[in-house]
Amino acid sequence: MKFRALAKKQWTRKISGAVLLALAATLMVSCGSDSANEPTPQQGGNIKVGIFDTFPGFCIGNNPANSALMATRTMLEPLFEKSADGRTVGLLAKSGTPSADLKTWTIVLREGITFHDATTFNAEAVVKNFAAITGQVAAGAFAQSGLAGLQSKSHTIGTATAFTANIIGFRAVSEYEVEFTLDRPQYDFLATLYASGRFVMRSPRQLEDAETCAQKPIGTGPFSLKSWNPSQLVVVKNPNYWRTDPDTNQQLPYLDQITFDLVAEGAQRSNAVRTGTYAASFFSAAADAVFIKDLRENAGDTTEFASPTEYYPSLWLNQGKPNSPFTNTSARQAVLSCLDRKSFNDVRLKGEGDVATSIVGSANIMYNQSGFPKYDVNKAKSYVEQYKRDTGKNALSFVFPVDTSLASQANGRFLKSMWSKCNIVANYSVEQTALTLSKIFNPSPNIAKGQFYNSYDAVFLTLFEGDDAAFNIPFIVTNAYPTTSTNPVRPLFQSSLGRVLGLNHHADTAVDDYFYAGQARADKDDARDEFRKGTEYLQKNSFMGAMASHYYSLFTAAGIEGIGKLDLPDQVMPRKVTNWGIDWTGVYRVN
Repeated sequence: MKFRALAKKQWTRKISGAVLLALAATLMVSCGSDSANEPTPQQGGNIKVGIFDTFPGFCIGNNPANSALMATRTMLEPLFEKSADGRTVGLLAKSGTPSADLKTWTIVLREGITFHDATTFNAEAVVKNFAAITGQVAAGAFAQSGLAGLQSKSHTIGTATAFTANIIGFRAVSEYEVEFTLDRPQYDFLATLYASGRFVMRSPRQLEDAETCAQKPIGTGPFSLKSWNPSQLVVVKNPNYWRTDPDTNQQLPYLDQITFDLVAEGAQRSNAVRTGTYAASFFSAAADAVFIKDLRENAGDTTEFASPTEYYPSLWLNQGKPNSPFTNTSARQAVLSCLDRKSFNDVRLKGEGDVATSIVGSANIMYNQSGFPKYDVNKAKSYVEQYKRDTGKNALSFVFPVDTSLASQANGRFLKSMWSKCNIVANYSVEQTALTLSKIFNPSPNIAKGQFYNSYDAVFLTLFEGDDAAFNIPFIVTNAYPTTSTNPVRPLFQSSLGRVLGLNHHADTAVDDYFYAGQARADKDDARDEFRKGTEYLQKNSFMGAMASHYYSLFTAAGIEGIGKLDLPDQVMPRKVTNWGIDWTGVYRVN
């Protein structure tokens, strides 16, 4: 077994972590170059890839999880990408430049690009995309026709709408230049436009109606749609793709067809790539550490490409849901003091994990150990007793969700047993990830029937990531549209989408103040100071917790080459592996 692309630590002590769900991207550097011995890239070939997520559709409200996003990204591309050295760099865009006050950003686009339907990619197309993404299309339809109008454009809104709440305006300055206006100053706005690889550009024709938007992706990517269902996506070569390989001058992509198959169990994905039935399989150390280790040690001609520890699973404690025990501080303190991170890493991750010392990893600008609770059974028990005195309850109990995979259920059993040692009654429900996510991010709960924006009292979910804060902040603030917001869609969405991302559902605006103050700083070091204060505040108030950081691995069978070798435009080295997988544009097969 060959191992390429080590990150930070030797593979014998690889970074990892675990949670029950992995949603919802990763720096890779080469472990010694063998480029002189690599074969010449070849055109053609059909391959199969094993993934672990289902396909929800391709519109704005359809939010594909990690490995499904990898497949989607073969068709739909974003304005910006992340480079190997952590910068936000242009893909469909060439550059992004802020005004002095960090509230106006000018984005210059690349020319000569078309969508799969031959529509020109230009500033007008970008404006139409963000009019939909930010909710302005839906808000306009509501203003004109009320609820019927809103319903007719509901396919254009989703969690991305809340994520872009700081964008209050955008306009085409010229054919290939777009100006964005922000509500608050934000030095890391380009990272928002990257959005963990999710803000892909769609042809305006795809956005016109709900069925086309969800069923027929029309992007600028190297592949276009052949067929799909929730368990499989087949894409074929786009003969008019805008990029060529700068090393060979060959037209991209190299492959003719890729079939992405849902293979839920890690054992089956492992066997498929080991035997060569599949050209590649994608794994999350959150659930697949056993299979990753086995492939690494016993898989012959397979090659591993792995990410570093830039994914930070969180234990989200719901403080806003009626009747949630975590409205009580002692309940939160009890649960967080009973997280036996080391044992979880040793038993469930076979030593692969990087045990958490903060709610984010040490590479992240938000990292701060202050206030992060340590494992202490006696202290946790005392918090349980305090909770019972505070509330009159007989026990501290809650339910958390786990995925249907055997590994996730085993994680759930471990956590249930772990908490029982502190006199905490924790039970888990088993359900498909797609259903769980719809309950976690529910913008229109029926409060009268006991529903809430996040249906669970507690949930393990990987949202925090990377070395910056832009992707993390929307999940911890009180509302995407605070009362001071000048966003034109605030009146319509403040009480619905505004509340959907902040999974802790706390009401403490001091958190907002810390993190927004950081984004308003022009100097990254000054921003770090504010972010660290915010992290300390979250940890000292027991708003949320963490177990261990985790990574992702792609294993390829013999004959698959080119992974991570194709530079981004402007000769920028790409990341090889992210939470959404790899870039298949420059991948080719030699047998």
